Amino acid sequence: MHPYPPVPPQAPPPPRPRRSTRRAVLLGVLVALVADLIVLGLLPGAIGGATPTLPGRTPTAGAGLPGLPGIPGGPTAPGTTSPTRAPASARPFDPNGAEVRVDDDIRRGLALIRVTMPNQSGAGTGMVLTSDGQVLTNYHVVRSTSLIRVTIASTGARYDATLVGRDATKDVALLQLRGASGLETITPDQDPVSVGDVTVAAGNADGQGYISAFSGRVTATDRSIRVRGQTQYDPEETLTGLVETTAHAEPGDSGGAMFDSQLEVLGMTTAGSTTGRSASYAVPIADALAVVDQVRRGDESGTVVIGPKPYLGIVAQRAESSRGVAVQSVENGSAASRAGLRAGDTIVALDGVSVRSHAELSAALDRLQPGQRVPIAWISAGGAQRTADVTLGTSSLN
Repeated sequence: MHPYPPVPPQAPPPPRPRRSTRRAVLLGVLVALVADLIVLGLLPGAIGGATPTLPGRTPTAGAGLPGLPGIPGGPTAPGTTSPTRAPASARPFDPNGAEVRVDDDIRRGLALIRVTMPNQSGAGTGMVLTSDGQVLTNYHVVRSTSLIRVTIASTGARYDATLVGRDATKDVALLQLRGASGLETITPDQDPVSVGDVTVAAGNADGQGYISAFSGRVTATDRSIRVRGQTQYDPEETLTGLVETTAHAEPGDSGGAMFDSQLEVLGMTTAGSTTGRSASYAVPIADALAVVDQVRRGDESGTVVIGPKPYLGIVAQRAESSRGVAVQSVENGSAASRAGLRAGDTIVALDGVSVRSHAELSAALDRLQPGQRVPIAWISAGGAQRTADVTLGTSSLN
């Protein structure tokens, strides 16, 4: 795990370098291979092996979900601090887009996230919700991670974090910092978002270790985009009800604040354009906080999951198979091993759901719990069709 560079609380950050040639080449390859939207979290950095290319995000047309009730007036968790600061006057941010000088008001309540995954590391952004360290971020920032470390942007204080709960279909995750207290929090915006509103996207761009920000304006609401996670094993999701803006955002900004002109948070940045006109997309803060409230209540209804993920115990072959998920190896004593799977087999269904790719198997596992007993179907290396019940284990990854 690479340590963060120090974050001086008062000193202005060093000038943020523009994209390097390496970054431009990487994004150019991405655009050629996929579409023009990218996941903005988990800027990959190789720990061992080759650095993977960033995954793509493909926009689709259509309206999103209606706005969900926000946190104002609703239940609060222990340690939650209600905003007591007087609303700031609207600032004269450039609605046509410009880099914004980051001061204490912008840093307040923001967090820099660094994660470890198998064979790589990554970076993202988070927003502090409670004084005792509940932090909101995108699930794709922390998905499939073994270690999450968080630095408070305004003070440089560092914490280990655990994943409390998430909703992959809304790309929302709630973290808990260990041993945190007395933290300053963000101020959620309670006003409706309208086309033409000025916005500021602030985050840990490129995993740089400090906050940078760009202004823009809202160009659409209730947008839908099709997104893909950080690896080939992550399922695709359609995110709906998003706010579209012209505020510039980059990999690493995911989970960061999309501010209004009063520096109240109107949304959580989750995707951005890599070609053509500048565009970034944010989960409305009310929608994100509705997931947080459900996690706090311990309510796992719908698509919300609390606690660890289930574990099957296989390593899939890197090359995709048209028949299903080809098994490269099976861990001894794992759920798959006890069910009778062996290397060379091909998984074709889990819990009655057909799976034809790594991503589809991952999506099927997302809906299940550790300890749950479900049917699994596969084709043996010799071509025989087999079925069995499998009792899922507990994954060490988020």
